[in-house]
Amino acid sequence: MKHQSASALLKLGESIQDIKIQKRLSSVVMVVLLAISAWILGQLIWQPFVSDSITPWKPTATHSRTSSSNASVDLRELQNGQLFGQYQEQRVVVEKPKVQDAPKSQLNVVLVGVVTSTNPNKSLAVIANRGKQATYGIGEVIEGTRAKLYQVQQDRVIVDNSGRNETVMLEGLKYTKPEPRQVASASEARGTEDKLEQIRDEIRKDTKQVFQYVRMSQVKTDNDIVGYRLSPGKDPVLFEAVGLKPGDIATQINGLDLKDSAAMGEIFKSLSELTELTLTVERDGQPYEIYIEL
Repeated sequence: MKHQSASALLKLGESIQDIKIQKRLSSVVMVVLLAISAWILGQLIWQPFVSDSITPWKPTATHSRTSSSNASVDLRELQNGQLFGQYQEQRVVVEKPKVQDAPKSQLNVVLVGVVTSTNPNKSLAVIANRGKQATYGIGEVIEGTRAKLYQVQQDRVIVDNSGRNETVMLEGLKYTKPEPRQVASASEARGTEDKLEQIRDEIRKDTKQVFQYVRMSQVKTDNDIVGYRLSPGKDPVLFEAVGLKPGDIATQINGLDLKDSAAMGEIFKSLSELTELTLTVERDGQPYEIYIEL
């Protein structure tokens, strides 16, 4: 009996202790709920009096210590920046006067052909030496010799052989001194160059215009086409500048044989895509290469 009474008293004590803990928890929860309710009530009361306007942001002014002389914009850096590219003056190609005093060369070489250009520095010469044939530009050393190609003329080339100008004639031609040519004044030369540049601009815009300055008329023998006779067009400047002479017979253009009646049609079709014309012409029974830059 005593043991049962003690157990009952122990359980009663534990129950009373649980009730006290629950009351404390209830009090804490009640305080928290009251605080939340008070905060919500305060928001509801003060909400109508709060302004919705937003104060615009203003940057804080800072005072520069830079002097007024340094505050101005320095345009020199912009000017030196070449924002729109750097102007480059076009170089005017000055033709060297034909070398007059150049004796016949003793070099054992054969001048097979020449290609003259409106730009003398682009003229070429085909020279054979010891059975080997090669094409040379201005300033290049002829293989097997110490001579450099100095100048290309219609019927000959001038070589610089150890500082001495010498003449190599086209194969089959006898050596003759070149005919003296009247030297144009500086103003005349400049006027010719300006006119030539205008013609080039016109041809660049429309390649077919080249045939307005170089006329071509068909030449036949026994109803067979042998070539096209060339003559100056509306202005002889281009015709003369490339080294053509009235009466030259064109037999090839860019490697196409003009004896073929269909050749000119092919040339006209591809003319807009070409950047140059290389004419093979016959003059006094000798072939010449004429180069026209488009």
